[in-house]
Amino acid sequence: MTRLLSEWSPSVSVLDLLKINGVSDEQIEAAVSYLKSQTELDSIDDVDGYDNWNAFFIMFCIKLSKQDMQ
Repeated sequence: MTRLLSEWSPSVSVLDLLKINGVSDEQIEAAVSYLKSQTELDSIDDVDGYDNWNAFFIMFCIKLSKQDMQ
């Protein structure tokens, strides 16, 4: 499993799950770009409560898309 954010990209199953939850391709692309631009995030070890980037990204995108709906 990739520990470094710079080496990570969302898996096909993560993309499928996000699309099922109503997250658009544009939202996914924006979220990936945003996360990769965050210099304080380097390793998944920097994020409390998560042991892999895919799990963190799923929650990040779903919360972001719900904010867009409000």
